[in-house]
Amino acid sequence: MKDELLVVQHLNKSFRRLEVLHDISTVFRRNEVVSIIGPSGGGKSTFLRCLNLLETPTSGQIFFNGVDICGKKQDLDRHRQKIGMVFQQFNLFNNMNVMNNLTVAPVKIKGMDKAAAEAKAVELLERVGLADRSDAYPSQLSGGQKQRIAIVRALMMEPEVMLFDEPTSALDPEMIGEVLDVMKRLAETGMTMIVVTHEMRFAREVSDRSIFLDGGRIEEDKPSRELFAKPESPRLISFLDKVL
Repeated sequence: MKDELLVVQHLNKSFRRLEVLHDISTVFRRNEVVSIIGPSGGGKSTFLRCLNLLETPTSGQIFFNGVDICGKKQDLDRHRQKIGMVFQQFNLFNNMNVMNNLTVAPVKIKGMDKAAAEAKAVELLERVGLADRSDAYPSQLSGGQKQRIAIVRALMMEPEVMLFDEPTSALDPEMIGEVLDVMKRLAETGMTMIVVTHEMRFAREVSDRSIFLDGGRIEEDKPSRELFAKPESPRLISFLDKVL
């Protein structure tokens, strides 16, 4: 189907003898926001990292725009340019100011004109409320500001899908809201987003769909409001009882 952006079929991942993901199959559609929830150690981050092959699946297939990116002859770097990633720990270059952090990849990897890259960076910084921090270095920013910069950095590459790996888990409680607000506004623009999160309110209210992953298996995969209102899996019922 035309709107199927990422299609995962029978994905398995093992680290030596430890099986982390078991026969994962699901579809991520364009303009869809999907939250991946579940207990710690359930395989959520490993699954997300498999989607852009930061972790190599042990077996299975991942189709991005109809192309199996697990195929040995694929130009993985070209596909990754279209799959943005936001990590827990920001991963900004400490020796560069914000503007250079934002423009180095578009200029060096995509061949973007430096002036055009800087203009785009200014526009995106305004969108996240950080237009006045372009000359600042990461050490001069709060955790929430760093994460907003990390989101802008991913957007600079004009991705077709954004992956978020627990983007608020390293933040102080008062900074979580400012990052979630940016993510909500991004969702409203139609960006395809796949979010590993412990923020159940975001999953329930912003996500179109939620996937409950436990023990490396998908226990439930359905529209978010339905999943939270009428959980069926005993493991999901138990999980929601603890976190809501």
